[in-house]
Amino acid sequence: MPPRRGRGRTARCSVEESRVSDSDEGIQQNIPLRRRERQAEVEDVTRQIGEIELVLARFQRTNPPTFTGTEGGLMAEGWLVQMEELFDTLEYAPEKRLKLAVLQLRDDAQRWWRGTSRIWRESGAVITCESFCAAFRQDYTPESYYNCKAQPFL
Repeated sequence: MPPRRGRGRTARCSVEESRVSDSDEGIQQNIPLRRRERQAEVEDVTRQIGEIELVLARFQRTNPPTFTGTEGGLMAEGWLVQMEELFDTLEYAPEKRLKLAVLQLRDDAQRWWRGTSRIWRESGAVITCESFCAAFRQDYTPESYYNCKAQPFL
């Protein structure tokens, strides 16, 4: 014969089971919400990757020039002007311009940018397309180039 319980008494395990089942229900209710949130995050990342791939593919179809860093000042300025005209035509935002311009650097120029950008990041400087162009001109276009360009107007 099973043991008798007094009136008003409940078995301990049933109280514990009810606590566990209440917390399980809360967890069960949160699972679909978390799945939806995770799915939304995955879809957002997928969309961003798709956009980046489209921008990059469109940019590469234009056959953009590269810059190695061994060219003279006139070639350096020409590369930068050509890139700016290309970006204006494609109507790219400044942050995309910077990333795409950096992709076109090769050899010495690529090493130059890695060093320059690392120093800027370590100092807490904000790296913009304008700061890239200014540093590029300072390091690759000699002052004499700008002096020659200014001569006819003096």
